[in-house]
Amino acid sequence: MLHRSTKNVLGCGLALLLLSSCASLPPSITVSTKPIEKPTLIVPPIDQVTMKEVKWIIVTEENLEEVIAELKTSGQPLAIFGLSGQGYENLSTNFSAIRAMEQQTIIAAYRQYYEASSDALDSANQQIESTQDEIDSQQDANSKKESVLDKLNPFK
Repeated sequence: MLHRSTKNVLGCGLALLLLSSCASLPPSITVSTKPIEKPTLIVPPIDQVTMKEVKWIIVTEENLEEVIAELKTSGQPLAIFGLSGQGYENLSTNFSAIRAMEQQTIIAAYRQYYEASSDALDSANQQIESTQDEIDSQQDANSKKESVLDKLNPFK
């Protein structure tokens, strides 16, 4: 009779051990990913410039009469526009300034785009770090929990 009760106690203990070990499984961790939103690049439109042909006539003291006669024979109204050497240089400098201004606008658009991209990446990295910290704290809390088997262990 004693032998049979020992088997019953051991059988119940084994069943209790199996049931309690299933209850002490750590909760599963789900990892979800989402893409980082990429900011849109907004480059200001550049005006398309269609240049018309310009015919330059250099007028000097020697060819003044010849140029006037040529303009009269071609039927064009007589009008002479002149630039000094410094005026021509200023005209060239002004065109260079216009090109530089357009280039600075494009550079500013790219700078804004890359700064927005950097901010989006920093935000995503901070979110990843905070999620990782939360996972670590949950894992620490789960590892500190005592299972039913640990509570029943008399050798602790």
